[in-house]
Amino acid sequence: MRILFAHCFYRVSGGEDRHVRDQVDLVSRSHEVELIAESNARLSENPATAGRMVYSHAKHREVGAIIDRFTPDVVHVHNNYPSLGPAVILAARERGVPLVMTVHNLRLRCPNGLMFTEGSICRRCQSGAYFNAITHACFPTRTQGASYATALWVHRFVMRLDRSIARFVVPSEFMRRRLLEWGIRSERVRLIRHFEWHAKEPIANTEVGSYGIFVGRLSAEKGLEVLLKALRLAGDPPFLIVGDGPLKKVLNELARRLGLINTRFHSWSEPEVRELVAAARYVAIPAVSEESASMAALQALLASRPLLVSDRGALPELVGTGAGLLCHPGDETDLAEKIVQLMEDDDLCRRASREAASLADEVSNPHRHLTQLEDMYREVASTN
Repeated sequence: MRILFAHCFYRVSGGEDRHVRDQVDLVSRSHEVELIAESNARLSENPATAGRMVYSHAKHREVGAIIDRFTPDVVHVHNNYPSLGPAVILAARERGVPLVMTVHNLRLRCPNGLMFTEGSICRRCQSGAYFNAITHACFPTRTQGASYATALWVHRFVMRLDRSIARFVVPSEFMRRRLLEWGIRSERVRLIRHFEWHAKEPIANTEVGSYGIFVGRLSAEKGLEVLLKALRLAGDPPFLIVGDGPLKKVLNELARRLGLINTRFHSWSEPEVRELVAAARYVAIPAVSEESASMAALQALLASRPLLVSDRGALPELVGTGAGLLCHPGDETDLAEKIVQLMEDDDLCRRASREAASLADEVSNPHRHLTQLEDMYREVASTN
């Protein structure tokens, strides 16, 4: 088959960008593939960018030309904001090419994609009241909030882009339930979990490491300020924070004020991150928002590392029946107790490591991911 992918890569790259690259690589091994790749890092915050997100005739024409040249059987969209806007969906719809969209976050109903703002879960925009993205601190600036609010309202209620998607791919049961709550019919929603590259049979690494680790974007919804306070309550155990993002300086300063001499910050480097995760005692994901999935969690399972995650969103699905511990979101005292438990109980860590290894193949198998994608592609292509 011929599959055309489309994705706007983020200013600060994270798990979603990596998943897109890995998926394109995986599918290209069996099919003819092309990727429309845009970089949001090149965009500035100005009226031209805002207008392009709502609609750009030039981008619409450019994408149409790519579809005409490549003649795909299916177009698979990931993130289309802000660089692509509605161009891919409109161009494919005009040509009768079936569309598939992977839903990585909550942006189908929320301008910032998180349903989290001003330190708490938010549902204000869910029904279409997108002006809330301007009146609340959902974005760094009101201009940015207005741009996303306008684009989403136009795309949802005027262009009706949602109706053009033949299948919505979701990476978790949590996200499947959310789409059903939003009124999307169950036959249009397909649960296909993300994957991590690994050997056929992951081997359980039951060696107990000496430090905890967080890997990901350093932003408010990740719960890192709560994590640092919990580490202080837990007695300052060794911990490594790997990543970059808008809170990097704030978190460094908070760690200093809390006297966390055993917490270190580390920049992102893919090969090194895998080694650091594999050597860790546990992987912490203390999100205060509702995560739709977590590439860091899959990486932990693949390395047979216990998880310490918030009991919110899709994260509990990846702990299963014993691959780690759950904590109350935003509760530094509960998080500290779980950190102490993992740092002091070697037997717990070994049991969780074995469970993580058995769960890894179930939730992150590349062959299963490809097979499920292929079945869906053939299904939408044959019914078009």
